[in-house]
Amino acid sequence: MPRNRGAVTTLLTGLSLAGMVPAMTVEGGTTAAVFAAYLEQVLLPWLRPGQVVVVDNVGAHKPDRMRALVEAAGCRLVFLPAYSPDLSPVEEAASLIKALVKAAGARTRAALDAAIAVALAAVSASDAAGWFTHAGYPTPQAA
Repeated sequence: MPRNRGAVTTLLTGLSLAGMVPAMTVEGGTTAAVFAAYLEQVLLPWLRPGQVVVVDNVGAHKPDRMRALVEAAGCRLVFLPAYSPDLSPVEEAASLIKALVKAAGARTRAALDAAIAVALAAVSASDAAGWFTHAGYPTPQAA
């Protein structure tokens, strides 16, 4: 099985209690420009005012522009503490998605995009609620 061949494809997505939120893929890593494009073009149009956007504490997420974009949508931006994967339910979702994509054995960009779409759709609301609860977030289902 080929390993580490070709360009790196990065998946930008998030998790809500309903399951995965709209996603985008890019070749290469996540830069501030890439994250801003994801916010502006993909995530923010989907969000409702009052929602909280929780992001990893990485450099691409930190420019003041990111907070301004999220707040302009009527939402709030919150950063996870550094080195806190246990507080991020999306880490468990990512583990499932990676396993499903790897199992698909995609060898072209089109096949990879299709495998990612199938993997994203496989995350259920029940999965999401369990991962949020496991990470210590109160959920309506747990109340």
